[in-house]
Amino acid sequence: MLKRPIYSSLLVFSLLIPGVSVAADDAHEIETISTGHRFTEGPLWYNNQLWFSDIPNTTVYTWSPDGTTEVAVRPSGQANGLALDNDQRLLMAQHSTRRIARLNDDGSQTALASSYQGNRLNSPNDLTVAADGSIYFTDPPFAIGEEDNELGFAGVFKISATGELSLLDDALELPNGIALSPDQTTLYVNDAYQWIIYAYDLGPNGVSNKRTFARLEGTYDQGMDGISVASDGTLYVAGPEGIYTYAADGELLEIIELPDFTSNVAVVETDSRVLYVTNQTEVLRIKLNK
Repeated sequence: MLKRPIYSSLLVFSLLIPGVSVAADDAHEIETISTGHRFTEGPLWYNNQLWFSDIPNTTVYTWSPDGTTEVAVRPSGQANGLALDNDQRLLMAQHSTRRIARLNDDGSQTALASSYQGNRLNSPNDLTVAADGSIYFTDPPFAIGEEDNELGFAGVFKISATGELSLLDDALELPNGIALSPDQTTLYVNDAYQWIIYAYDLGPNGVSNKRTFARLEGTYDQGMDGISVASDGTLYVAGPEGIYTYAADGELLEIIELPDFTSNVAVVETDSRVLYVTNQTEVLRIKLNK
């Protein structure tokens, strides 16, 4: 698989955040590891491979550290976000089939949620799985026309461990990225073109204490997108200028500037912290220096 040479991303934040500047030796290493796709999404590190989706090509791929990219699921129902359930089975937020689906061992797919109160879901976008087996997902109408919008709202939903679908929030304009805090007590969801990340307290009866965790000032051509949370609570968020890094208290720590449309991010923590980023037609690997 074609690779580009490693290059440095010099994080010049003084232009972006008043009073904050970063020296050149704080740069991260960024490498293109897979290219030639149409629109990549859903990075997921599993079994020493990166899984990611190409929505228009209705394919889920795997990339291996030896540089090979292979087809894992085709057709994928135009899968966007990917996750694993607690039995290590692949879950997909599918646009064209408008459902959350599970990939079975025999290659078949099982719909876990496709309608709410008799109306079809819009186009499930991203999802995250809790330790108790609950699945949380966002459902904006990005992939459907107005005439196909049966719900009449964009929702944040929960599928319980026993399969019941419940609505958590219908007040976001375009909910997109979604993630859980390491201690499973907080749910993060962004409202893409409001450029707001919301936080909710999680409890046995749903969510409460909805609040603004972070907000970008101004407007941009691209919205906020996928979210990944490290073990220390640091959030990595795909956004209009690249990857936005937030402390657990909502402080913006840095922006890793990237070209093209940065759609999603997965943080992998082994000997060091690595980000895998889906970036329009490419997939990037970013080795963080801290």
